[in-house]
Amino acid sequence: MKDSGLLARLENVYLAEKTSFIRYVVEASQAELRDDLDRRVFAHYVDWQRECARSEEAARQLLEAEGVIPGEASYPIEFSQFNFLSPTYLLIHVIPKMETHVRLLEENAAGLGGWPQAQDLVRATAERERLHLEEVRRLEDERPRDPPKPPRLKGTSASRW
Repeated sequence: MKDSGLLARLENVYLAEKTSFIRYVVEASQAELRDDLDRRVFAHYVDWQRECARSEEAARQLLEAEGVIPGEASYPIEFSQFNFLSPTYLLIHVIPKMETHVRLLEENAAGLGGWPQAQDLVRATAERERLHLEEVRRLEDERPRDPPKPPRLKGTSASRW
């Protein structure tokens, strides 16, 4: 049996992968696909979500091999504000949320030094997710920018009449 601190770290990774923002976007947000860029971005989100699901499953198997049944978790309630939005628009939210997620994985990997198998799993997961993050940044560069707003005209307000 592994040290309880190591088991807790791996369970944190398991729960982070299970409730990651990218998984929420794909599985629950009902994103609206409007154009080709949306479809390309969403296809990448789906690939990333599958990667998270595989990592979650691998972490669960390691925990169960040690006799630990990982806890259940749900998505944070604040994720619900991202329902029914286009995947391209969501890029501006996916990038910072998933950067935080990858940092969490890297911090947990560093703390799993006493369990090489788990450490290798979490490091590989963080590395793959960092690659997905770089691809999402490239897609964000393709996102059309909002046109500049016209200058505001000063005039007479109707209340002065």
